[in-house]
Amino acid sequence: MKVTRVPAYFFQIEVTTACNFRCFYCIGRSWQPRHMRMEQFEVILGRLPNGRHTVSLQGEGEPLAHPQFWSMAEKVIDAGFIPYTITNGSLVDAERMAALFPTVGVSLDTLDAEEAERIGRRDLPRVLRRFDALCRAMGAERIIVHSVDLGQDLTPLRSFLAERGIRRHVVQPLQHKEDYRQRYPERVSSLSKSVPGGPCSYLMRPRMRFFDVRGRGLPCPYIKNPAYYRSDDELRRDFAAAMIPSACAGCGEIGAATP
Repeated sequence: MKVTRVPAYFFQIEVTTACNFRCFYCIGRSWQPRHMRMEQFEVILGRLPNGRHTVSLQGEGEPLAHPQFWSMAEKVIDAGFIPYTITNGSLVDAERMAALFPTVGVSLDTLDAEEAERIGRRDLPRVLRRFDALCRAMGAERIIVHSVDLGQDLTPLRSFLAERGIRRHVVQPLQHKEDYRQRYPERVSSLSKSVPGGPCSYLMRPRMRFFDVRGRGLPCPYIKNPAYYRSDDELRRDFAAAMIPSACAGCGEIGAATP
């Protein structure tokens, strides 16, 4: 008998744009802080297809700053999905996190307290204490560390993670899209909208959906101005015509996918 496997998708829900950090590279720090209403969250969950999909509570804010974060995580589990989140670590309840999340992402850019403050990442000693508590509660194999490459020396951070047995360390560059780039124009150069390139993996092999804090569904988490977005098909048509859609102009994901 042939078994039909339902593909596993990654759904990202921006539960809040509020944050207790002021990281200079975060576009959300230019926005009015806003929490997603629980009613909206439940509507999104109810529309997701059945399957062992991952639902990440994650966006342009600190997820744990949402007053109903833990209830949201429980609802993800009750719906039959796998919960995930990326936190800045400052508000972590290690035991509670370990009980609900199979895997957790933690955002760390540096071990230098002064550099962390310059970036906008506050009270690094507190973050590291809570990070170590999370390591003890969850084990290194359940933690993924995410860093933004700002040109800083990542060697101390890599050594720190290796000492704790953490092998999964995701390092991403600064995003070149204009709405991001305006927060750090001196750090990245402008990319022309006319630069040729094929669709990104979000369009070539769609395996995720991003829902912003207002509940709008988008093909990726990098489209920050929904006025430029009408549909995935329209984006694909623009790319097929060798045009870079306004929603995607400057994005570092363009051309990164292979058929």
